[in-house]
Amino acid sequence: MQPNRESRRRLGDNVHIVYVDDSRQHKNVEGKISQQFQLIGGVIIEDRKFDLLEQELAYYLYELVYAEAGNEFERFHAADLLAGRPPFDKIGRARAIEILATGIDTVARLQIPVIYAAVDMVKLRTTSYGSVEPKDMAFRGCLRLVEQWFKEIEPDGLGLLVSDNYESRPIRGAFQSSFHMFRNRAFGSPPVRGMLEHLHDDMYFGDSKFSKGIQLADICMLMIGRHLLDYSDTEDLYQDLSKNIAKVSCEPL
Repeated sequence: MQPNRESRRRLGDNVHIVYVDDSRQHKNVEGKISQQFQLIGGVIIEDRKFDLLEQELAYYLYELVYAEAGNEFERFHAADLLAGRPPFDKIGRARAIEILATGIDTVARLQIPVIYAAVDMVKLRTTSYGSVEPKDMAFRGCLRLVEQWFKEIEPDGLGLLVSDNYESRPIRGAFQSSFHMFRNRAFGSPPVRGMLEHLHDDMYFGDSKFSKGIQLADICMLMIGRHLLDYSDTEDLYQDLSKNIAKVSCEPL
């Protein structure tokens, strides 16, 4: 007779959607790149808060922008808005910062945890592993932080990971491989899930054209990247955001 084996925990009572996006920021001094960071990070949305998130961003990031960007506006990218690149070239920088601030306000109002992993690309080039793909390196760091958050804050929670859908098939493939290196395909009962025991059995890719969660992650990563490079014009937004930053890593040390 087989012994009665109980699962170590009952996952799924608290479901969270983990939206992740990337940002690559650099700063030039005398025509040369003096600092450069690759970030992967995101926002952890409790399922019961999703409806409020979608409603707020549908208004702030679309109704407000659409009135000024016009019919050409289809896809939201925070960096394009801030830089005044088409279709946002009719929106002044001060107004763009006001619009981005509404996204940061949403993080504060809904108490959304933010995590990010940064790779210092200038330091990386001087290491013995300097040829690794920095985006995948940051993604692996982000996965570790997500799992740490669940262990500490929501030990009975379940996370569904949704990444921006990159045009580069090699990047998507690298992310899938990295995810499944740490999140095992479960066999038997109780399941052995590997290092990412709080995450769903596969990761998913979403289109930032439609996904409000990815758009919010995009805003957060832009503000964090600019903070790391000491840009002053968005530092107030970063300081507001920092109150909800739950987990951080930066490599190489």
